[in-house]
This record gives sequence, C-alpha cells and structure tokens, in this order.
Amino acid sequence: MADKRKDSNGRIMPENVTQRKDGTYMWRKSIDGKKYCVYGKTLGEIKQKKDIALGEIRKGEYKGKRERMKEEKETAINDITLNEWFSQWEEAYRVGNVKETTLNNEHLLYMKYFSKTIGQMKIKSIRQIDITNILNTLNKDGQSYNSLAQYTGILSLMFNDAASNGLVDNNPAKGALKVRKQDAKEKRILTEQEEQRFIDFVKNDRCYKKYAPLFITGFGTGMRIGEILSLTWKDIDFKNNSIHVDKTLYRLHDYVKQGGKTKLIITTPKTKSSVRNVPMLGKVKEALLEQRKNRSKQNTVSIDGYKDFVFISRSGNVFYYDNIRETIKRITGKMNNEEKEAAEAEGREPVIFENFTPHCMRHTFATRCYEKGMREKVIQKILGHSKIDMTMNVYTHTTDEMIKEDLRKMEE
Repeated sequence: MADKRKDSNGRIMPENVTQRKDGTYMWRKSIDGKKYCVYGKTLGEIKQKKDIALGEIRKGEYKGKRERMKEEKETAINDITLNEWFSQWEEAYRVGNVKETTLNNEHLLYMKYFSKTIGQMKIKSIRQIDITNILNTLNKDGQSYNSLAQYTGILSLMFNDAASNGLVDNNPAKGALKVRKQDAKEKRILTEQEEQRFIDFVKNDRCYKKYAPLFITGFGTGMRIGEILSLTWKDIDFKNNSIHVDKTLYRLHDYVKQGGKTKLIITTPKTKSSVRNVPMLGKVKEALLEQRKNRSKQNTVSIDGYKDFVFISRSGNVFYYDNIRETIKRITGKMNNEEKEAAEAEGREPVIFENFTPHCMRHTFATRCYEKGMREKVIQKILGHSKIDMTMNVYTHTTDEMIKEDLRKMEE
C-alpha cells in the first residue's frame, strides 16, 4: 500500500490534494474527461471546497474560475449605485479634462440634488420618471428651467458614459426634463439716473468711497466681475487707454481634492472671445489713476503666479464675487436708510433704490451702449461674446427711455 501524501506539517492530505510552494492547497481531478480545480489557504478549507465542488459536479451546477469571475463582475455591475458610478466617472472622465471650476461646480450640484435620492439607487434600476420627479420637485421649490437643464446635463453625461461601459442600456436622463420653459426673467438694469445716483453716493460716502474706482470700472467697461477682480496693473494701458482682459478670478470650493476647502484661483476667461482689449473711457481712466495713486503698500498677495492686483482691500487681500455682492447690498441698504430719513423730514415718499448684483453692471453697460446707438458688433467685441445673438438677446434691454425716444422720432 502506497504511503499517503503529507503536507509540510506532517498531516495526511485527501486524495487529489497537493500542497503548493506558497503553502496553500489545491484539489484537482478529471471527471468524465473534464478537469476541475479548487484552491484553499488551509487543509480544512480545501477539504470543504472539495466536497462542495463534488456536490456541484454531481448536480451539474459547478462553475469554474472564469465563470465565477464573469458572474461576480456582472453582479458588481448590477449592484453599483449611481453614487458609486459618479465617483468613478468623475475621476476617469472629468478630473484633468475640464476646468477646475467646472469640475467642482458639477460635484457640488450632483451632491446637492441627486446624491441622497437616485444616487443611492442601483444604476440599472433608475428610470426616466425617477429623474423627472426630482426635477419637478425642484421646479416647485423655485428652481428655474435653465438651472434644471444644467442639472439634467450632468446626469446625461454620466449615463452616456455608463452606457458606453455596459452599466446601463439607455440614458434615463434623456428627455427627463418635462417642466415648461419659462420666459426669461427681466434682468435688473440701472437707468442712467440710478447709475449716477449710486456712483455719487459711493464717491461721497466716507465708508464706501474706496470702492468707487471698482464700480466706475464695472459700469464703464461691461467686464465680468471676475475679470475686473483679476486685473493687475500690467493689464492697464494708460497710454493707449485700453484694458487687457485675459483671465478671471474665482473663489472655488474644492470639493473634489480638498473636501470643500475654499481657495482663490485665476483661470482663463469664459470663452476664447473673452480674451480682448476693452477701451478705457475717460471716467474709467480717471478712476483707475486715482486707484493707482492710493494703492495699498500691502499689495503683496499672489494667486497662481499673478500679483500686483488693481483692486485689493486695505489689508492687502484680493476681493472676490461674494465680497462685492455683499458690499453692494450694504451700500443700497445705507442709501435707502438715508433716503427714508430725508423723505420723512421733507414729508414725501422715499425713492427706494433696488438692490442689484455685480453682474448687473455688465448688463447695464451693454444696454447703455445700445441706448447711445453703438453698433451691435462693437458692443459684442467689447463684451467678448462669441455670438451676436447673445449680445442682443441677453445683454441689451429696451428701457422706457428708449421707447419714449423712438416714439418721439416717429412723431417727428
């Protein structure tokens, strides 16, 4: 009788079981011309796996390594949630391929509006109606059509790439936006009188007069607020009365790499057409010369290699969008408080000054140009738009003064 084989510890191994060089065990046997093989880390484990394999072979249910791996892969695909896919998709398709601002904006919107709803569902089980219901709810909560279209666009990109990877058969985000497209809300445009009233107040207010050059530049150039705040003195050409625009400043919440930590970044403008030279009106030149004369000695801040910024605080920090928005809010609040006091003393109704956002300065400038008869292509060039319809449909507005003037011309 042949000696039974033993393992490295002197234990007798079952028939067809061998110990491998790394100390693990293998059971291998041919049955009806077909080879079967299983592995185990311990002798007890290989005995158990051998018995299970023999039982499955007798029932015709045995699955080899390749079959099991394929099945496990399919199970993993079917079990992946939208949140899990978003993490994979963001890392593979977005990081390094889109602007940092775009990347973090997408991350914020997805996490805010989808991560706690369909994000927890299996990706294969998500239907169009699931997305439609979320969009309808957001619409009832006051979200605009354009905002919902942006959110749906992110989902659509995700599902298109999921389909390319075999995770879904179709894109449930396609056609999911069912809410009616509303008419665009009329933008706040300051009249000439309002613009002058605001500038005069700022220039003469002890607390806020330091902001006068910034607001004069905003109303006098039509530049985006991020473009204004990113200006350095190298961009200002006093000799040729021109301002060079080739960058913009953002205050970014870095959700992808730094868990939402805030930082200021300088990036390229919105479009290629946004790189331009903006003419410097006399009032803008005068304001910037005043700003240069009074510039802070603490102007040492550096962002992404840029320094010597035109507009900084007295403490030497660069302004960002939220700073200016809140400053405008405080200024208009102070204007209205003083107006109410004056109206009460004079026995009249106060003329309340409606608050506005920094971007309203851009709309106001474009409309002012249009009022004065400037050619559309010239306005487009100054604003840095790639298409003329953007300039005419979005950034120029028909004011009451324009209507009255045209009616007067018709009467004549």
